[in-house]
Amino acid sequence: MKKTINYCLFILFILSTSCSDFLERPPLDRIEDQPAFWNSENNVRNQLIGLYTAYFPGYGEGWQHADIFRGSNVSEWTDDLAQESATVFTLNTPTTAVDAGWSFVRIRRINIIIARTSTSTLPEEVKNHLLGVARFFRAMEYSAQVQKFGDFPWYDKEILSNDNAQLYKLRTPRNEVMQNVLDDLIFAQEHVMQRDGIDKLSVNNDVVQAYTSKIMLFEGTWQKYRENDNTLAKKYLQVAKEASNSIIESNKYQIINSYKSITSSLSLVGNSEMILFREYVFGIKTHSQMSWQIMEPQISSPSKDLIESYLSSNGLPIHQANNGVYQGDKMFASEIAHRDPRFYGNIDTVSLRLKSLTANYAVSGYLSHRFVDQKIALTPEGQNAYNATDAPVMRYAEVLLNQIETLAELAELGEASLQQSDFDKTINMLRSRPGIVMPHLSISGSDLSVNGIVISDPERLSKNNEGQEVSSILWEIRRERRVEMVYEGGRFNDLRRWGKLDYADMKLNKKLNLGAWIDIDAYIATISPPLSASEIEKFKESTNLDRPGTIGYIKPITDETLMRTAASKDYLYPVPMDQIKLYEDQGVTLTQNPGWN
Repeated sequence: MKKTINYCLFILFILSTSCSDFLERPPLDRIEDQPAFWNSENNVRNQLIGLYTAYFPGYGEGWQHADIFRGSNVSEWTDDLAQESATVFTLNTPTTAVDAGWSFVRIRRINIIIARTSTSTLPEEVKNHLLGVARFFRAMEYSAQVQKFGDFPWYDKEILSNDNAQLYKLRTPRNEVMQNVLDDLIFAQEHVMQRDGIDKLSVNNDVVQAYTSKIMLFEGTWQKYRENDNTLAKKYLQVAKEASNSIIESNKYQIINSYKSITSSLSLVGNSEMILFREYVFGIKTHSQMSWQIMEPQISSPSKDLIESYLSSNGLPIHQANNGVYQGDKMFASEIAHRDPRFYGNIDTVSLRLKSLTANYAVSGYLSHRFVDQKIALTPEGQNAYNATDAPVMRYAEVLLNQIETLAELAELGEASLQQSDFDKTINMLRSRPGIVMPHLSISGSDLSVNGIVISDPERLSKNNEGQEVSSILWEIRRERRVEMVYEGGRFNDLRRWGKLDYADMKLNKKLNLGAWIDIDAYIATISPPLSASEIEKFKESTNLDRPGTIGYIKPITDETLMRTAASKDYLYPVPMDQIKLYEDQGVTLTQNPGWN
C-alpha cells in the first residue's frame, strides 16, 4: 500500500512539474525578442520579407487597390485622368495621424531589426547584407514621408515608451533627413548582395540601385524646382546618375518585345525588363486590376490632355505646324490613326465608350485597357478579384528614363553636357522596342529633332509660366516618361517634384476636364439596333458637352465649383491635428506646413 501511495505521489509530482513547464513555455503566436531569435538568418529574413508588400504593393490584393492605382488620391491627382467627380486636393487638415499617413510603425520595426541584427552572431557578410536590406527599407520609408510632409522626425533607434524627449522631438529638417536617407542607401549599395533569394522577387543590389536613382531623382529635382537649392540638386542628381548608370552598364537587362504585356502578363518570370515584380497565383494571391478596367465604369478615364500627349507616328507632336500625319480629332478613327504605338497599349480603339450606352463606359469616352489582356479577360483569371497577372514593380525602362532626365537636369545646372549617345542608350532604346519603333530623337543644338525636323510643341509654350519655363529637351524627356509609364503610379510625384501641380488644376488645364469630340445625333444614327426614344433621351441627358448644342467635346464636370484646383500648399501634406495637440499637451510645438492651419 505504501509503495502504491509513493508511486502515485511520484506520478503527481511528474505531472505537476510537466504542466508547470508546459505553461511556462513561450506562446507560439508571438516572437520572443531574444538573441537566439536574431541569431537565425531565416528569422531575420522573414522579418524583412514581412515588409515587402508595404514597399512593393504591386496591384494590391483582392478588391483593394494599391495606393498608386485607381481609387486613391495619389493616382487621381494628375493630368492623366478626366473624372466624373473630381478628386480634390486635401481641403482640411486631417484629424488623426492614421488619416494623414503620419506614422512611425514601420520605422520602429525596421530600427528594431537593425539593432538586433547588428548584435547577432550571424556571419559578417550575411549580417551586412541583411542590415543593408533593412537600411534600404528605412530609406524607402523616410523618403516617402519626406516627399509627403517635408521635415519629419528622424529616428534611427528604438524609442522607449517613457522617453518623452524622443517621443516629442521636433521635426527634423528635410535636408538632414535626406542626408540620412542617402547614408542608408550608400550602405545598402555597398553591402546588399548582387544575387539573393528568388530572382526578380527579392531585394538585391540592382533593386537598391534602381530605387536609389528614383529617390535621388525626386529629391534632386525637388531641390531645384521647389527649394531653389541648386547645390543640393546637383548632389542628389549625381547620385541618381551613378545609380542608374550602374544598372545600364551591367548589361543585365533588356527592353522586351511587347509593351502591352508588361502590365497584363500572367507571368513575368524570366522577363528581361523586370528588375522587381510582384507575383500573383490564381487561387492563392490575386487582385482585381484587370476587372476594374473591363467590368466597371471608368469614372476616371483618360483625359484629353493625356490623349494629346501621344505623338504622331512620325515622332512629332500632333499640333506641331505642318504635321500632315495627324488627322484631327473630329472623328474617333481619325484621332487614333498614326499615333505612337504605346497609345494602343493603353487606349481601347474599338470605339468610344459612352455613358448610358454601356455599363463599362468611360467618363471621357476614352477607355483605358492598360492592364487588360483580352485573351484571358473572360477566363477565371480575368474576372472579379481573381486576376492573376503579375505586377511590374521596378523595370529597366524606368531606370533608362531616370538616367536621361538626370543627365538633362545636370546639363541645365552646368554639370554635364548632353550627348547623342545619352539618348541612344535611353529613350531611343525604348523607341526601338519591337512593336513600338518610333523615330529616334537627335540633338539639334538646344532642341531635339526626328528625321531632321526640329520638334516644336505649341503645348509646351502654352504651359510655360513666367519663371517656370520648361526647355524643349526636358519637355520631350518628360513626355516620354509620361507615355511609357502611364498609370504605373508615378505621375503625381512627377508633377510635384517639377513644381507643376498646375497641370492637375482643372480650371487652369482645360484639357484635363475634356474628353472625345462627339456629334451626338450623328453618333446615334450609327448605333444598331437603333435606340428607342427613351434611350436617346437618356443618352443626351448623360452627355455633357463643352458648348451649347449636340456637337462638341465631352465635358465630364460642368460646374466649376466642383473642379479640382491646385495651390502652393498642396505640394506638402498637412501635419495631422492630433499630433500637434499631443505635442502641445507636453509643452512642445509641432510646426504645421505652410498654408495649413
